[in-house]
Amino acid sequence: QMIEPFASKVPLMVGIGNPEYDYFRGGKGEDPSRTNDNHGFQPEWGNFGADSGGECGIPVINRFTMPSSPNSNGVFWYSHDFASVHTIMLSSEHNMSLGSDQHKWFLEDLKSVNRSLTPWLIVELHRPLYQSEFFWSDNSVGIGIRYEIEELLYEFKVDLVLAGHYHSYLRTCDGLYQSKCSNGGPTHICIGSAGAKLDVAMLYPQNWTESFIEQKWGYGRITIANVSALHFEFVQAGGEKDINTGKVGDDVWIIRER
Repeated sequence: QMIEPFASKVPLMVGIGNPEYDYFRGGKGEDPSRTNDNHGFQPEWGNFGADSGGECGIPVINRFTMPSSPNSNGVFWYSHDFASVHTIMLSSEHNMSLGSDQHKWFLEDLKSVNRSLTPWLIVELHRPLYQSEFFWSDNSVGIGIRYEIEELLYEFKVDLVLAGHYHSYLRTCDGLYQSKCSNGGPTHICIGSAGAKLDVAMLYPQNWTESFIEQKWGYGRITIANVSALHFEFVQAGGEKDINTGKVGDDVWIIRER
């Protein structure tokens, strides 16, 4: 009901996170993502709990239909083209390790991208690979996801990774790969400040965070200038009387030599 005024007018390409999907038991034969276990994805390095409260993604799949391709999985993992951008949606709440169904699909989708038609390649998922707030259990999940898919991001020259989960805004340096800037990887942007209670946290020492904004509501806006230049903006949101509503709190140009 909260999103109906705009969701009924603007097409949304949605993904799922822990609030929509995670559970501990009762999934065997019932999980809408067709996993064949009883408790969802619970890796040793994770903090995957039962945050969906028993929903297990069912309300999401009954409200949204996403594009399909061979071996895609509804709202859980899929891809789509829009103008010169190929966007891949992954599920951080499912296994992405080598040999998993999602990893196999991700690899095949990456191989299928025609960079002449869609030169820009964006990957989206709920939990970020890189985020430097002092939340150690979440940081370990980011490291675990790096072991699962960071090599693919590097190999196929993904330009931008968008994530949420943390209720703040954080942008890394460009070219981030194996925790090093200008190292052939993408820019990572965590933008989770559109709804839930905002974070208050310190950052742990590292050298790849370029912008961090907390306690500010906002959303991301992408403008594709041409095949070589993409502009990302963090736009502040608020009430009608908030003088900062609509102001750009951070922006960056991502430049690629094609």
